[in-house]
Amino acid sequence: MTDTAETHPVHAKPLPDVDDPLTAPFWAATRESRLVLPRCTNCSYLQWPPEPVCPECQHTGREWREFPARGRLWSFAVYHRALDPAFAADVPYAVGLVELDAGRKMYGLMEGDAEALRVGARVRGVFDAVNEDVTFIRWRIDDRD
Repeated sequence: MTDTAETHPVHAKPLPDVDDPLTAPFWAATRESRLVLPRCTNCSYLQWPPEPVCPECQHTGREWREFPARGRLWSFAVYHRALDPAFAADVPYAVGLVELDAGRKMYGLMEGDAEALRVGARVRGVFDAVNEDVTFIRWRIDDRD
């Protein structure tokens, strides 16, 4: 994978609803290889995942702001069994909890050798286009730091 979107011809795994009004701006940005998060327009609380109302002040207004797709690996798990048959060919795979430099935490699939994962390691997002509508953000150890 590269830092820019890469398209794959077939994707049999579950896909998100990119038209859901709550998350559509996120999916539109990932298609452009950008990471955006919603910020409350009343109290400036940075949300992830997006919610209909701000968990801090209950305000419904939000604005989407772009942030660098960088952070630290806060935790991770390596899966040796597929809970859904669509993921059987991927076993073993790692899912990480990334503490973004922006201050929120985000789950995502980790790329690269699972044996090399270490809590606290710097990570960067890479964008994986699975079709023309859906681009996932994945995470990999950032050896440039």
